[in-house]
Amino acid sequence: MEGCYMIDIKKKLWIIQQKEDLGISIKEIADSQKISRRTVERLLKMYHDKGIKALEHKKIGRPEEQLSLEIRQRIIELKKESHGIRRTEGLLKLKGLHVSHNKIHRLLTRLGMVDHEPKKGRRKNYIRRERKHSNSLWQTDFCWIEKLECWLCAWLDDHSRFVPVADYFTEATTENVISLFEKGAKKFGYPKQTLSDRGTQFYPNLGETCRFLEHMKNQNVNHIFASIKKPTTCGKLERFWGTHNTERWKFSSLKKFLDYYNCKRPHMSLDYLTPYNVYMRDMK
Repeated sequence: MEGCYMIDIKKKLWIIQQKEDLGISIKEIADSQKISRRTVERLLKMYHDKGIKALEHKKIGRPEEQLSLEIRQRIIELKKESHGIRRTEGLLKLKGLHVSHNKIHRLLTRLGMVDHEPKKGRRKNYIRRERKHSNSLWQTDFCWIEKLECWLCAWLDDHSRFVPVADYFTEATTENVISLFEKGAKKFGYPKQTLSDRGTQFYPNLGETCRFLEHMKNQNVNHIFASIKKPTTCGKLERFWGTHNTERWKFSSLKKFLDYYNCKRPHMSLDYLTPYNVYMRDMK
């Protein structure tokens, strides 16, 4: 019956009319539509046995499993909290609810809650590298925030993605990054190593000493530089910039956003735990 179901309903009705009302032969009908005589014969048999309804298209495969009202409401709540489909799937799994991302996508599509984005290119394979324990290494950098017309500086723990400290500055200076580092270290302790790119705040000009490196040396912290032309070296911090730029504006202050990011927002790379959970758990 596969050939019959591939023909749209208008063509099926036309075929029935040609045979039943006009008496056109099966061969002529088949030749005019470029289908087999066997397909025409099957259509006619379906029509004679069960009438017009038999010509309607039927969905192939198993019927779609309906989600319970409780699960549908939970999916909607997670979407309103800005969780994506993959993360929603993981959060439901933590609660013992196994719902595939395809089912979640179909539900949100029917509700008009899917954000349609341009098709992304295939991501290159890369090896995710991270330290084994918290406070082994902190990453840092500055990011220009167009919406506020200022710089955001942050320190991020490489192992847990926990952000011990971050703040806005009018200038991206060595003094600002050092003072922010000391603020975070005073509360959470000094990391063994720090990581940055070769920006002027962190890297000495030829023949000059660097206040940033001198400060790290005085605190017995080993500073290392990211590989040139390899943005994935500081990829976790780059990801934090993206999260800030999309989710920060739901909160009245940077502090409230950081509390949410560190303590409430589950992270897919951390098996849906929060950065703070992992930071405290894996402190050595």
